Amino acid sequence: MAVAGDVVAWGCSVLVILGLAWYVFYEVLKRWRVGLRLSTLDESLLYDDGVSVEVITDTPIGSSIVGGAVAEFVEDSGP
Repeated sequence: MAVAGDVVAWGCSVLVILGLAWYVFYEVLKRWRVGLRLSTLDESLLYDDGVSVEVITDTPIGSSIVGGAVAEFVEDSGP
């Protein structure tokens, strides 16, 4: 009976290790594909369910964001 328990334990261990290896492989493959799509400027990434897009804007305090307007650099002419 002890042999059967050992076989079950080893079988469970193998399943867990294979599952973890598959998960790591899948994540690496997914990130590689996203990297390729980013390097080719694939616009369909914006609508892909597997990718989340976050808008990050860093502006000075008191600034406002206007949709549809292109930001322009304004030089300080000084006194």
